[in-house]
Amino acid sequence: MEPKHFGQWLKLKLKSHGIKQQELATQICVAENTVTSWCTGSREPTIRNFVWICKYVAILEEEDDVSSIIIEASSFF
Repeated sequence: MEPKHFGQWLKLKLKSHGIKQQELATQICVAENTVTSWCTGSREPTIRNFVWICKYVAILEEEDDVSSIIIEASSFF
């Protein structure tokens, strides 16, 4: 399934690595309901949080360069 918005992309990334929304929230210092709102598409992250999310995903995917993750994720905006 191809994601249609950033929240779907984020949900897929978390699920593929076995990460719960609560863990992402803790790692980037936001409330769990904030991550939930991103995943449902009811809200979009700030630029700052977007970068933190991309850095976190890059670590999960063992990417040395976060720019490829940023490019992939930014295609939904």
